[in-house]
Amino acid sequence: MDLEEFLSENGIPPSPNQHEHSPHQSGLQQATSASPSVMDLSSRASTSVHPGMVSQNCMQSPVRPGQILPTNRNTPSPIDPETIQVPVGYEPDPADLALSSIPGQEMFDPRKRKFSEEELKPQPMIKKARKVFIPDDLKDDKYWARRRKNNMAAKRSRDARRLKENQIAIRASFLEKENSALRQEVADLRKELGKCKNVLAKYEARHGPL
Repeated sequence: MDLEEFLSENGIPPSPNQHEHSPHQSGLQQATSASPSVMDLSSRASTSVHPGMVSQNCMQSPVRPGQILPTNRNTPSPIDPETIQVPVGYEPDPADLALSSIPGQEMFDPRKRKFSEEELKPQPMIKKARKVFIPDDLKDDKYWARRRKNNMAAKRSRDARRLKENQIAIRASFLEKENSALRQEVADLRKELGKCKNVLAKYEARHGPL
């Protein structure tokens, strides 16, 4: 019997290097086979979490003080009161519009024409000047030219005053119709607001304040 057969029968490795490395390598192989890899862990972690289990609060980050909100928010833009059109069933008489319009120019529109406070001030009563009697022998050509000039100026002043009064009258009639329509709209909005408040009060009574 030689040395190798003796060692093999007694379970002794033939060389000390194999005895030192074989248990360590076998242990490494067992540990490697028993422990999963990093890729396996990441894949298991990604597949084990159900999408429905993620809370919505975790998905949405809270708004912190001083944080700039995104510009694409659904925020209503301010409305210019002058651009609001109120549906008013008002059709003035064409004859009244003709009396309120300057011949040869655009027809008067009571919806667009606005008067300043100065224009709407009451005008004082002007007393007519006392007539001065002039003899016929002093009524020369200069007198009659001055008389015609004064008469034309007085006529233009009367026509302008009458035109302005007609425009103010039609404008006031339109504003009365518009005011009535606005009051009706305010009444409808207040009624709708009352319904919304009742619904909100019932919701807060059942689920608590918002």
